[in-house]
Amino acid sequence: MSVLSDSSIISMIESGSLLTGDVDRKGITPNGYDLRIAIARLEGGKDCEDILIPPKTGFLVSSLERIELPPHISASIWIRSSYARRGIIGSFGYVDAGFHGNLTLSFYNSSNNSIQFKKGDRIAQIVFNIMDQSVEKTYDQRSGNYQNSSGIKI
Repeated sequence: MSVLSDSSIISMIESGSLLTGDVDRKGITPNGYDLRIAIARLEGGKDCEDILIPPKTGFLVSSLERIELPPHISASIWIRSSYARRGIIGSFGYVDAGFHGNLTLSFYNSSNNSIQFKKGDRIAQIVFNIMDQSVEKTYDQRSGNYQNSSGIKI
C-alpha cells in the first residue's frame, strides 16, 4: 500500500474522485486533505453550524466534503494535532474502498475548557491509500450501511 501525494490528490479531485462538493484546495496537505466541519452535534443535541463544546463532552461532526473512493483506494482519518493538543480526542474507523458520502466523525473534549467549533473549521486529515489491487467487493457490496450518507449518521 502506498499513500497518495498532493499532486495525485489534486489530479483525482479534478477528475471527480476522492472528494467532491465543497472542496477547498487550501486543505490539501503533502499527503492528504484536511476535512472540514459541515455541522456538529452534542450528545443528545441538535445539529449546529456553530457550537461550543463543553468540557468532558462527546460530539459528532459531519464532513463538509463528500468522499468518493474508487475500488482501489481506501483512507484513514487522523485528528489534527492542533486539536489533540487542546484535549480533543477522536475515534475513527478506516474508510473502505468504494465508500461514497459524507463522513460522521466522533470526538470527545477531554479538557477542562470549552472549545468553539464552526462550519468550515478543519478538524481531521484524511490520508488516501492505494491498494495493491481493486477490491473484489466495494463497501456498498459488503455492508454499505452508510453509503451515500449525508449529514450526521448514528
